[in-house]
Amino acid sequence: MAISSASVSQSGADQASEVGVADGPVTPNHLLELLPLQTLDRRIVDAAGRDVLLRGANVNSLGEYWQAAPSVPANTAVTAADWDEMAARGFSVVRLLITWSRVEPTRGVIDQNYLDEVDRHVQEAASRGIYTVIDMHQDAYSAFISTTDPASCPAGTTPAKGWDGAPAWATLTDGLSTCLRNGDRNSSPAVERAWNNFYDDVDGIRTNFTQAWAEVAARFAGRPEVAGYDLLNEPEVSRPAAQLQPLYDDLLADTIRAIRAAEATAPFDHIVFVEPALPAGDLSRGLVIPSPAALDGDVSNISASVHNYMEAIGDQLTLEAMNDLIESLTAGLGVPNWGGEYGFWNTEPATLAAARRYAADEDAHLWGGAWWQWRQSCGDPHSVQWSNGEVVVPDDDSVHLNITSCPDNSDLGPNDAFLDVVGRGYPRAAPGRLTSVTSDIATGHLVVRGTTTDAGGTLVVWTPTTANPGDGIKTGGLIEVTEYPVPGGRIITAVVRDPGDYLLELGPGIGSEPTPSVPAPSTPSTPSTPSTPPSPTHPTIPANTTPTTRPVSHQTAPSGQPPHPAPTARPAQPRSGSPDYTG
Repeated sequence: MAISSASVSQSGADQASEVGVADGPVTPNHLLELLPLQTLDRRIVDAAGRDVLLRGANVNSLGEYWQAAPSVPANTAVTAADWDEMAARGFSVVRLLITWSRVEPTRGVIDQNYLDEVDRHVQEAASRGIYTVIDMHQDAYSAFISTTDPASCPAGTTPAKGWDGAPAWATLTDGLSTCLRNGDRNSSPAVERAWNNFYDDVDGIRTNFTQAWAEVAARFAGRPEVAGYDLLNEPEVSRPAAQLQPLYDDLLADTIRAIRAAEATAPFDHIVFVEPALPAGDLSRGLVIPSPAALDGDVSNISASVHNYMEAIGDQLTLEAMNDLIESLTAGLGVPNWGGEYGFWNTEPATLAAARRYAADEDAHLWGGAWWQWRQSCGDPHSVQWSNGEVVVPDDDSVHLNITSCPDNSDLGPNDAFLDVVGRGYPRAAPGRLTSVTSDIATGHLVVRGTTTDAGGTLVVWTPTTANPGDGIKTGGLIEVTEYPVPGGRIITAVVRDPGDYLLELGPGIGSEPTPSVPAPSTPSTPSTPSTPPSPTHPTIPANTTPTTRPVSHQTAPSGQPPHPAPTARPAQPRSGSPDYTG
C-alpha cells in the first residue's frame, strides 16, 4: 500500500498537518489492533498507554438456560452477519456469557469442546476489532432449580422459572421449596439454600468453581483480544451482608489467585471484573461490596462491573444519581468501573429519552459498558412466564438491540433506535488520559479531549457518520489525521504532536461545543439510603476501504469540561406482563 499526503491549510497556533491518502487495501497495525489491557489509576488502558473505552453489548448465545418451551430455543446462535453488524455499529467489546454448567457439566471434567466454542466466538469478535469480556453468568443460581408443580406452591407464593449458572451436581438445595416468596427469582428457599451452600463450600463445590475458572484462564492466557474475566454475574446476598462479606471476599480472593496462577507464564495478566453481591431476594440483607483487603490491598488489574438499571427496572434513584453513587463507591475502592449491563426494553419516547441520558452520562463519566443484550430468544427465561399453571411464550416483540417476534422467534432485524445510542461516536483509544467526551447521537457531532505527557501516541475514534459536504474535522495538538471509511461509519486516527492537551472535533457545526437536547431526568421516588460498604489481533479493514482527505482545521485544544449529548425509533411495543429483564 502506498501512502501519499495532502497538506491542510494552517489555522490558529497549530502548524499545517498532513492527511494520509491510501491507494490500496488498508490493514495498518495501529488502527484496530487489540493490545493487552490493564487498569491504571482507575482507568482501563492498553499496552500503548492509551485510555480505552470498551463499548458494546452482551451476547448470550453460549449460555445454558432453563428450557421450558421445547418448541422455542432459549437462545439463538450468533452468525457472521451478527458479528459484521456489531462491527458496523462501532462495537469495541462484547460481554460473552458462559455458564459453569457447560464449562464443567460433569464434576472435575472440563468440557474442552465448549471452550473451543468460546474460543471461536472470541476469534470472530477479534477479527472485527472487538474485544471480549468472558462472563461467568448466572441468574437465580442455576438452570436446575424450578417449580415442577405450580399447584404445590403455598398461598402467597408463586412458581419459579429455572434460569442459568451452576451445574446440577453443584446445585444443593436440600430439598427446599422452589416457590418464590416475593416474586423475585432469587426469593425461593431453594435458591437461597443453593447460594449458601456454595458460599460455605459445602462438598467442595465453591472450590470446583474456582478450579473451573483456572481452566478458562489457562485457555485464554496471553490472549490480548480477551479484555478480561467477569468472575460471577450478579451474585446473590443469601444471608445478612455482614455474615456474607468474609465468605464473598474469600470466594473472590481464591478465584483471582487461581486465575493469576493459571496465567503465571503469560506475558500479562488479564483484568478481572468484580461485581457486588446483590440482595435481590431480600433487600433487608444489604449490599456486599468486595473489600480490597481480601486481596491484601492489591487491586491491580481489578475493575468493578456494576449494573445500572435505574429507570429501566428500579426507581429509587435517577440513572445519573446511580452512576454518581457507583463512581463514589469505586473511587473508595481504588478501581475503575465498567458497566457490564445496562439497557431498556421498549422504544417508547420516554424510554428512548432515558437511554440517551444514560449515553450522555456514560460519556461524562468516561466509562465503557455493555448493553443488555444483543438478541433475546422467545424461549429465554427472561421472556417466558408462568400462566395458569403452565409456562407460556409471549406473543409480542422481544425488544433488544435486535428485535425478535414472538412466539415464532422470527428475526425482525436491528433495533436502530437503541443501536444509534450504543453506536454513537466515541474514542476507542486515546493517548494518555481522556479528559472529556461529548457525543451528539442526533447529529454525529463529537468532541474528544485528552492530555498526555508523551508525543507520538495514536488516537483512534469511531464515528457512525459518513463524510458529508459542510462537515469537518478540527484538531488541536494532533497531526497525521487520517480517515478510513468502514462499514457503518468511519475510523479516524491522529497522532499526538507534542506533550500536553489535544482535541479532535468532527461533524456539523464545527467550532461550537455540542449541546444536544438531553431530556431532564424524571423525578424518582424518595431514594433509599444505600448500604455503607465495608471498610495480537490485527483485524483487516475491508479491501475496498481507503483513507480519504477531508477538510481539517486546527486550533489549540481548549481546557475545561464541556457539557453532554440526543435516535429515531422504529416502533416496538413494550412487553405485556412483568418479565425479568435484567441479566
